[in-house]
Amino acid sequence: MEKKIIFLDIDGTLMDFEGQLPESAKRALCQAKAEGHRLVLCTGRVKAQIYPELLKMNFDGIIASAGAYIECDGQEIYRHVVEKDKLTRLIEYFENTRTTYMLQAKEGVFMTERSRTAMAGHFIHMGMTEEKMEKVMVADVFLREKLCDCDGVEKMAYYDAPVSMAKIQEALGDYFRVEGASYKSGEGSNGEITCAGENKATGIRRYVAHIGGDMKDTISIGDGPNDMEMLAETAVSIAMGNADSGLKTMADFVTDDVDQDGLWKAFKWIREVPTSKAQFM
Repeated sequence: MEKKIIFLDIDGTLMDFEGQLPESAKRALCQAKAEGHRLVLCTGRVKAQIYPELLKMNFDGIIASAGAYIECDGQEIYRHVVEKDKLTRLIEYFENTRTTYMLQAKEGVFMTERSRTAMAGHFIHMGMTEEKMEKVMVADVFLREKLCDCDGVEKMAYYDAPVSMAKIQEALGDYFRVEGASYKSGEGSNGEITCAGENKATGIRRYVAHIGGDMKDTISIGDGPNDMEMLAETAVSIAMGNADSGLKTMADFVTDDVDQDGLWKAFKWIREVPTSKAQFM
């Protein structure tokens, strides 16, 4: 089998929704690494929010912040941050609508005390303890009374907004892209906000170009709304069993849920079938 470049989402793909890496997933990753494949994390999380357990596994690359931050073999090769005036507009909007939100940067997460308290309530409503919430959050949380002075913000997330995702997109304008969260809970809408033009697919193209690779050798595995561009971009795409229905429809293969050895079964399928879309036709 030719060596592949395999891009892996984290939440709901590598890690379950309790923040655990299944033993079968560990075995799948170790075996693929031993076979010489390149393994690249491709996540909406900022680097500071990536689980230490994963960082210790020496992945061949990291595409974080949904494409706004890229590392190859431990070296930063690309980073895009939100323009200050656009960030100020976003903050003012969320403060005026009393929406819970956080700013995500390479160094950690920035929030107001109001949002921190509301977010804790949001996750408790989901059945999480404060301890489990901190485990899933991973990064340091920096509390500030005013967030307009924050530097290096790569993306944002919001929770329990009183208006729809479409209304938020309309209010923020074309500079930003508003996308649904990979889970649904609470009374309002939940989502992620990135800069338009920065997504997992652009991150994949930049990474492959940097290593002098070929897109025909790429495979992606994901489960959430922000994985759609990624699955559409790679030569072969795999959706987890717990993925959105739209993601399953576009995937070449649908494996089992993350907590039912889904990743292990995905790698097993990769070894057993042709890995080029042209060969599927």
